[in-house]
Amino acid sequence: MFLLCKGRVAKKPYIMPITGKRIYSLEELCYEIYHNIYSVTEEIFVPSLVDWLKNEVGEPVAAKKMEALIRRNNDLKDMVITLLCACDYYKEEEVMEVLEIMKQIADLPPHLKQKRKADNYLRAGHYGQSLACYKELMNGKESERYTPEEYGDLLHNQAIAYFYISSFSEAGRYFKEAYARNKREESLQYYLTIFLMQGKEEEFYTEGLRMKQEKETLDRWKKEFDDSYLSLKDIEVERSFADHCKRDLRVSYA
Repeated sequence: MFLLCKGRVAKKPYIMPITGKRIYSLEELCYEIYHNIYSVTEEIFVPSLVDWLKNEVGEPVAAKKMEALIRRNNDLKDMVITLLCACDYYKEEEVMEVLEIMKQIADLPPHLKQKRKADNYLRAGHYGQSLACYKELMNGKESERYTPEEYGDLLHNQAIAYFYISSFSEAGRYFKEAYARNKREESLQYYLTIFLMQGKEEEFYTEGLRMKQEKETLDRWKKEFDDSYLSLKDIEVERSFADHCKRDLRVSYA
């Protein structure tokens, strides 16, 4: 990816919170925010960003505005729009589209905002932090506000975190619980695929049939597994499967 930068390129990058991505220009920062708007959180807008804008990319006006917004604890959307307007990388209508999305995010109830935070940790590969957030959400007083489908999605994402930091069996248990709530095919498929990853083909079919899946469906899922994973080394199988699951994260924004 190449970005046309009219401003100064920083010698010292700004490190994006959560993801750890290194940003070297104002245009690159705006691009990162614009294309990951649902993942943007208040953690991005901190005093170190003000210093970076002022001293590294030579944007004292933008730095001063951002400093004032941070000091006043302004809404996240105000900070995002101020930053996007600090350079002419995006057209006015594109900025307005982002503003509408930010308004929708700002109107989310607290329990869905917290889910968004946990999902962001998971996307960034911070599995321990995401797992802690999911557990807090499911055991906290706000847990009763989730619909069965939303709660199942929490379990699905928690299963992915467990896959990375714990064991196949732990991940499989939560995929199974997720399916019981959200009835999503991918949660069931991932639960059953765990059996294949453990070399338990017979259990894969027995459990799949018990859960009222057609044998043709199970054959298709097994073929997908065979085609995608069995040609890889064991550690690559694990990573490939987990990354595949992560691409299908269930993130509820409304």
